[in-house]
Amino acid sequence: MKIVVTGGSGFIGSNLVKELAKKHEVIAFDNGFRVGFGNLETIDNVSLIKGNVLEKDDWKQLPKDIDFAFHLAAINGTKFFYEIPSKVIEVNVLGTMNFMNWIENTTAKRFFFASSSEVYGFPKIFPTPETESLVIPDPLNPRFSYSSSKMIGETICINFAKSLGLDFVIGRFHNIYGPRMGFEHVIPEFIRKCVKDEPFVVQSDGSETRCFCYISDAINALILLMNNTKSNNSIFNIGTTEETEIRKIIPMLEEIDGKKIEPEYKEFKNAGTPRRVPDIKKIEELGYIPQIALREGLDMTYKWYSEYYRNN
Repeated sequence: MKIVVTGGSGFIGSNLVKELAKKHEVIAFDNGFRVGFGNLETIDNVSLIKGNVLEKDDWKQLPKDIDFAFHLAAINGTKFFYEIPSKVIEVNVLGTMNFMNWIENTTAKRFFFASSSEVYGFPKIFPTPETESLVIPDPLNPRFSYSSSKMIGETICINFAKSLGLDFVIGRFHNIYGPRMGFEHVIPEFIRKCVKDEPFVVQSDGSETRCFCYISDAINALILLMNNTKSNNSIFNIGTTEETEIRKIIPMLEEIDGKKIEPEYKEFKNAGTPRRVPDIKKIEELGYIPQIALREGLDMTYKWYSEYYRNN
């Protein structure tokens, strides 16, 4: 197949491009906001196109004779939610509108839109199914610039796909992690503090829980959804059900790094939901089975980041 991946040089995007390129022709579209194309330049079957999803003319660089598209391009990362919320909304909403205007004129009949567990706000049901209400808990809190933009993105894709006669698949990612995931997330930050002997400050009391999903499991989920037409016009949680308190990552890092960590817990006023556990039964029915437990994935992630931090 011939497949376009927007946000193709990002964390999830680049891993997806590499896996797809083993069997398909792939076009990676990105503006290099985070890392550029350096991690994809030597991959066979991959065409790299630099462009901004906000610029309509940049979309004209992409081919029209395609079979499938993954729209992953977005600004992610908690740091950005607070520092540049208006840009987060602009890229995630207008970029998605431009994506729909582009795909309308291609030969693709199906596409995937990358959403997020953040759309659930502070869920009331655990594990949280795809039918849970989408909530913006506080519009005054810039954190929710991201979740609100993903809610709008889902709405755009669902309604425009219907009017255009296209099939959509929406995936709500839950705490995907691994090497090269960026530096604005809890696991890379914890590893940096550990490696560089920085004060180990933990936002809040560390009792918040998350279900961390290793990148290879997320990529397997994406390819499964692409290949199975039973996923058409549906929304799926993508993640694991291994619920872990944030503070429980610390003894794992102590084992991996080999030194004692003395955490300092600090109040954090604009924190997210205290608990996040996806119900993944729906995607499991298609054959999805997570393979990498947190301890194993953390070890692989630590190896990459520890080398990076020691050399930078």
